[in-house]
Amino acid sequence: MFGRTLGGLFFVFGTGAASAQLPIPDVGSSSSPVPVQAAPAPNTTGGYEIGSIPSRVPSRVKTRSAFDISSSSVPATQAPAPVAQPPAGMNPAPAGLPGTGAGCTDLTCSQPCPTPCCVPCCYPPGRVWANAEWLYWATSGQSLPPLVTGSNTGGTGALVPGNTLLYGNSRANNDFRNGLRLSAGAWFDECHKFGIEGDFLYLGNSSQGFAANGTGAPGTPLIARPFFNQLTGLPDSELVAVPGSLAGTVTATSQNSVIGGGFNFRRNLCCTPCGRVDLLLGYRYFNVTDDIVITEDLLTTAPLPPVPAGFRFQIRDHFRTVNNFNGGVIGLAAERRYGILVLGARASVALGNVNEVVYIDGATTSTPPGGAPTTLPGGLLTQTTNIGRYERNQFAVMPELGLKIGVQLTENIQIYGGYNFIYLSNVARAGDQIDLHVNPNFLPPPNGLGGPAVPAFHFKATDFYAQGVSAGVRLSY
Repeated sequence: MFGRTLGGLFFVFGTGAASAQLPIPDVGSSSSPVPVQAAPAPNTTGGYEIGSIPSRVPSRVKTRSAFDISSSSVPATQAPAPVAQPPAGMNPAPAGLPGTGAGCTDLTCSQPCPTPCCVPCCYPPGRVWANAEWLYWATSGQSLPPLVTGSNTGGTGALVPGNTLLYGNSRANNDFRNGLRLSAGAWFDECHKFGIEGDFLYLGNSSQGFAANGTGAPGTPLIARPFFNQLTGLPDSELVAVPGSLAGTVTATSQNSVIGGGFNFRRNLCCTPCGRVDLLLGYRYFNVTDDIVITEDLLTTAPLPPVPAGFRFQIRDHFRTVNNFNGGVIGLAAERRYGILVLGARASVALGNVNEVVYIDGATTSTPPGGAPTTLPGGLLTQTTNIGRYERNQFAVMPELGLKIGVQLTENIQIYGGYNFIYLSNVARAGDQIDLHVNPNFLPPPNGLGGPAVPAFHFKATDFYAQGVSAGVRLSY
């Protein structure tokens, strides 16, 4: 009885120990019994000595006990420890350093991850980067009032039917032009979670001009500068060239320049080895400057009472506006790589102050025949009534949008092209500051008769935008 009890216990414990180590073959169906290996040393399981089991144990039990029960150092009830697996998209780390080490690699994009590896490994590789872009942008331009008229019928040059508008009543400086944008940045940490970037933008000057020349010979066209006479309430003009009595040249030039820059702190919101989305917080500066200059050079070829022949007039009107925007930026930037193809987008808005400054200046130089020149303040549209410097501050909004598509030539070099749009509210443009209402009594030299104080100055603001395509190269390390 005791031997049968030991045999049953041996069968139970032997079966459990063997099944924890190796699969158990069906011994009963074997044509040749598996030889029994004696245990090298006694081993106890459950308080019984396995090595001291009597030989009366049935042969089937002895056969099952032959599967290395006594040679195993692992208790029958202990399962093997789980093996740590590397994060998805990364190669296994060196032994003893799970998730760290130079061996970690982004398998999806074939890019090395930082050392130590970060989970997840954030796109792109490299701690620092620099971009250089060529810009081909156009701006919204500025409005010009009617500035130069002509007539082939002997009219006055005023803004009335029958006369021809030669220049003005249109938009200027809305042409496409070349520009440059430089930017650079760096990540503060190995995992590319926090960083900083800065940029500088320059859009080449746009300069557009017009010139008209009249010799004063009989049969040549009349040339004039139109205005509204505030003494009569009727359209009028200042003559530039009159057949048979006055020769003259008038030029009008409008210019625009754009410059900007700023910096952003970048905080990663989410990332994968092939892409990322970042929050942008920073500062933006933007400048828009306009100039409009109108000049006349007149010479009397015959007496124009009370002006004798040979009298020379040089007249100049200058309008200049300078807009400086300073504001805080909030936005998002995203980029995703598909093989060698890279897609990117960014959208931001800056809220802040735009400082508007308007300069109005003019002068008239008169030179009698054989005499010395005399210069007095004021031209035609610039008089003592509006000459000066004017300044104010306005709240402004500046949204910006950028899209790009690029090709990753190497792990450190990317070329790309894109589209950009920038908008700025409350901008003072030079053309909008021109007042065509004139009191002839104030024309140099003033006759002292007084009258309405015109032309007058009143701040006028409008919107500005710039848009266009770009092409650039990105270097990272």
